[in-house]
This record gives sequence, C-alpha cells and structure tokens, in this order.
Amino acid sequence: MGWTYPFGSSRKDLIAERTEAREWKAGEMLVKTTCLAKCFRGGSFSGVLWVVWERTFTIDGKEARPTERWIGCDMMEYAKQYEGWGYKDLDESMGPCSWSCPFGYLAMVPIDRNGGNADWRAGVMAYHERQLEKRKARVGQR
Repeated sequence: MGWTYPFGSSRKDLIAERTEAREWKAGEMLVKTTCLAKCFRGGSFSGVLWVVWERTFTIDGKEARPTERWIGCDMMEYAKQYEGWGYKDLDESMGPCSWSCPFGYLAMVPIDRNGGNADWRAGVMAYHERQLEKRKARVGQR
C-alpha cells in the first residue's frame, strides 16, 4: 500500500481524522471501533502516530463476537507538493520498522488475548531499554 495525502491537511487535523471513532452495521450486528490511546512521536515534518484500537461487535446490545484490540502505526510526513500531511497506515501484524511505540500500549493489547507480532514487540522492548540506558548515562555524566 502507498501513502495517502488529504490535500491541505494539518498534522492536528489528520491525527483527529485518523483517530475518530467509527460505527457501522454489518447485517444485524453493530460494529464500533474506538481509539483507546494515541500519541505522535516525531519532529516537525515527519513522525509516527501510535494508536490502540478496540472494536466491539453487538447485536441488540449483547456481545456477538469477542472484542478485538490492536496497535496501529501510521507513518506520517509533511509533503510540500500536497500542501499538507499524509500517512501510511500499518499495524502490529505488519511488523512496522519503528519501535517508538509507547511501552504501555503493549500491556493494553496483550498478545495472548489479541494476537500480535512477538518479534516486533521484542524490538519495542529493546528500544525502550536502550532509551533508558541513554537517560541513565546522561544522569551519571552530571
């Protein structure tokens, strides 16, 4: 899949659009997708939008299927030719090449209950361990 650039989109507006709740009917079943947590990690012209999603399935207010959760990863960048921000949507199953996912998001989406990518999660944990070591080194240098 490629990148999507809604023309003239600000980063703030694109994040709001990408994380808004959605609801639709599939036959008699009501399907709701909700953003439980989100954060943008990056700079002025590019970064990653991390999102924890939850999807519920109900018929007449009763659970029709088990609730699903997953971690979304939208690579985002500003493109001058489109006068705004664009995104490439990925999720954990695709093994994104970024490991800056907030550590707490892994606990919000337990791999044993929701599935996921164990190798990518190991990369996220290693990334956070390296970041902690860097912070400790800086503190020790003072």
